[in-house]
Amino acid sequence: MAGEIAFAALPSVRVYVINLESATKRWLHIQSTFAELEIPFTRVSAVDGKTLRLEPAEYLESWYRCLHGPETNPPEVGCYLSHLKVLRSFLETDAEFALICEDDIGPNPDVIAVLEKALRLPRFWNILRLSGLSAGRPLKVRRVLADYWLCLNLGRIKGSGTYLVDRKAANVLVTRLLPMVIPYDHALDREWFHGLTAACVFPYPVVQRQKRFGSAIQTYAQAKLPSFRRWLTTYPYQAFNECTRWIFRGALFLWVKLRTEAS
Repeated sequence: MAGEIAFAALPSVRVYVINLESATKRWLHIQSTFAELEIPFTRVSAVDGKTLRLEPAEYLESWYRCLHGPETNPPEVGCYLSHLKVLRSFLETDAEFALICEDDIGPNPDVIAVLEKALRLPRFWNILRLSGLSAGRPLKVRRVLADYWLCLNLGRIKGSGTYLVDRKAANVLVTRLLPMVIPYDHALDREWFHGLTAACVFPYPVVQRQKRFGSAIQTYAQAKLPSFRRWLTTYPYQAFNECTRWIFRGALFLWVKLRTEAS
């Protein structure tokens, strides 16, 4: 299936890969992976959170601790700012869509064919997740290709390894996601608060994380708020977030199904 369509058939998509200068093994991996698939891409130098001097306009530690719980994770802040850096770069071009990738992903051979089909369904998404560390309770909306389905998710999709955005989403995200108060994958998964729609392709056509690469974010030691503080701030926020996700995406799924049956 990989040979059925070339990436050159998708001129509206610009591909970006986030890579830290010191992550040479990941760089060699992603170069080899994309060369095999003949996917051209632009490398964006990642923000190194460990050397970053955090400014209030970029990151609010007090709100991060209240909403998320743990103490500051510098690699996580660097990841967050790196994704926004890519979105700004994309908006400086005239491309319609940006495929944003982290450097430890593993695309399936049929990812280009899946992309080509998914691009025919833009009315269902401004953000399209192509990988994840969790399934996110997917509800099938449209068949994309073979066993791949366009889905709406009632649960949160963990991770931000590979996703597609249109220009509307990019404009909204760079405008409204600063200062950082939650991890990037959490912020990306709250599209309904920003007037956007999000979907995923499931099963994911991209493996979120290659096992031979560790996660600097997950291995960074973080102390958490005391339990009583989490019950006062973090848990109520999480409950509110989960409830609103179910309400918004559930209603959107029902609306899509009713329109489908009516037609």
